[in-house]
Amino acid sequence: MGKNSIRATIAYFFLGEYFSDALRTTITVVLPIILFFYLGNAEAAKGIGVGALLISLTDLPDNRLNKLKTALSSIIVFFAATLVVSSVLVNAYLTAVVVIVAAFSCSMLAVYGQKLSLIGTMALIVCTFVMGLHPERPLYFSTYILIGGVWYYIISLIQILIRPYRSLHHAIFECLMSSAMFLSAKAKNYDVSIPLDLQQKEAIKLHIKVNQKHELIRNLLLTDKYAMNPDNPKGRLLLERARLLIDLYEQLNAVHYDYGLVRETLATGPSLKLIAELIELLAKELEQLGRHVRSAKAYKGEVATNMAYYQKRVTLLQEMERLNETQRKIVLKVVSNMNDIVRIIEMIRGNESAAAQHLQELSGAISYPLFITGDRFAIGEHLSLKSPIFRFSLRLAICFLFGFVLIWQLEPSKYSYWLFLTLVIVARPKFSITWKRNLQRLKGSLGGVVIGLVIVYLVKSPAVLLSFSVIFLLGFYAFNRLNYTVSVLFITPAVILTLGSYQGHFDHIVHDRIMFTLLGCAIAILATYLFPVWDSRQLKAKISQTTTDSLHYLQVAIERKENLGENISRMARKNANLSLSALSEAIESASQEPMQKRIDFNGLYGVQSTIYQINAIITSIYLSVNHKPEQADPLLVKQIAANLSAGFEGQDIAHSPAEALDKAAVFADSDHSTKQKLAHIAALSLDFRQFSTAFNGK
Repeated sequence: MGKNSIRATIAYFFLGEYFSDALRTTITVVLPIILFFYLGNAEAAKGIGVGALLISLTDLPDNRLNKLKTALSSIIVFFAATLVVSSVLVNAYLTAVVVIVAAFSCSMLAVYGQKLSLIGTMALIVCTFVMGLHPERPLYFSTYILIGGVWYYIISLIQILIRPYRSLHHAIFECLMSSAMFLSAKAKNYDVSIPLDLQQKEAIKLHIKVNQKHELIRNLLLTDKYAMNPDNPKGRLLLERARLLIDLYEQLNAVHYDYGLVRETLATGPSLKLIAELIELLAKELEQLGRHVRSAKAYKGEVATNMAYYQKRVTLLQEMERLNETQRKIVLKVVSNMNDIVRIIEMIRGNESAAAQHLQELSGAISYPLFITGDRFAIGEHLSLKSPIFRFSLRLAICFLFGFVLIWQLEPSKYSYWLFLTLVIVARPKFSITWKRNLQRLKGSLGGVVIGLVIVYLVKSPAVLLSFSVIFLLGFYAFNRLNYTVSVLFITPAVILTLGSYQGHFDHIVHDRIMFTLLGCAIAILATYLFPVWDSRQLKAKISQTTTDSLHYLQVAIERKENLGENISRMARKNANLSLSALSEAIESASQEPMQKRIDFNGLYGVQSTIYQINAIITSIYLSVNHKPEQADPLLVKQIAANLSAGFEGQDIAHSPAEALDKAAVFADSDHSTKQKLAHIAALSLDFRQFSTAFNGK
């Protein structure tokens, strides 16, 4: 990364959504604290400050209506949780019962989706804060928490009313940046110095990242009734941008071949290097486009980048004259894909769109609500040990029970609530995420303690110490959605400096911070063996689902979307991408679980890579304007289905002609017709069967 790129990244961070949101939130939290301490009402300052501080963490990027719903739900739940817990604090045993029940109940809110799950988690954190603050007047303090929540969301809602599409613009920006990284990774396929297996793993990780960005854009845009109004020109522009982003990713994914064979075929001459350089230039252009896409104005692009791209493209076309027929077909196909990518970039860059008539037809043909990931509302289905949500809720409640028993055995401390706070934050349903969260919290807490102690040693003025704590609070908010370790690194000294300036005894605060954090992390890790949720036991089901979705995508691609309709075609593509992402995440999670040594990860990575390649070739068929359904050989399609199903359905498939395919002959057979692509998929399906057999036999 060059100096200009580093400077641009830093500039866009400070001008972007994360930092500006952090600055607004910090001011919103700190302002009432300063005001009420100045007026001599410490109880109001603490209550309103804590209310604003905690409720701000429920405020995720969303549209106006959904944010209003989140605001109302959060405010009501926070007030109720504060009032109930603060009212029973006089009885330690009753407090334990109430908080343990709250741990179970709040965790079960995950049944109703991610938003209510987050509200439940933060409500549980409110309960732990109330135990630590121990308010003398429950109703008054609960009212202050209520006022803090209302105050925060008034500011947040005013911002979204003024700039309703700010989060959506930022999501599109992040999607373009991720797509640029994905395209840059594709360029490495043509670099003979980089092993293909390493590059493939990197590409799959970026595939997951891009799909996550697509999901965020769908949820922000398609749930916004104002943006989806046909009479809203800004909404139509954003909808068209979102559609172009998905089309762009299709093209990026379709640039896929048997790269080992491509490297071998184009080993002589500069073609490989030229292709890699052209793809890198397109990636840089995408990155530059991403940095400007938050504006509604057209962006003309980097002239130097464009000139370099077209000069190298001419050089590559001239080089083609010296290539043989097989080499020329490979290069022509790559150039054709790059031309399609350039066309989509130009459309996004110039705010161009499809013809109005086409857009109208598309809007009528597509049922957009189908593409929104829905929440689960059937709580009855989750009241059993078969449900991961129920298992985790029960586990967290037992953790809280053990926590109460433990602190009753220790010397009384006003900071013992940090143990429960740590449990809420680091305990997660899956072992891998809990382990990762533990490491992040420990590293951030220990690093933050060191920073806090250094500042306390060097600075003696309480006013300066409190100023530092505000700066650290700003850092916490800025990195909270980006890097949890860094956010903890900021919030730890903020807590130490604030409590130390207000109550004194810095050494006691640091001691308790470290002790209760370590205890909470240890309990959370050990508890993962109680009602565990192991991804390693779900791998076969995930692979089966992924192959099922890929086969459905193949059938849809063969039949053509014109024959099946936009909804079926686009849903098949979306499901294939999401199921592969889910499988990849499960493999990554399983690799960190205790029983990892009993799993053949080489076979798993082979399965993952093969399905990824198959989906890419299916996308190529899906996008082909020359494809016709009758070009598909039914026997070959049947063989592909049999191979992809064999490994996980116990089938015994006899050898077939597809197993004897010569990849070089297949690749050179034609100019990448449907027949050739299906033959390539058939060859890959054989690889899948071998990998899956190895995995099953482990």
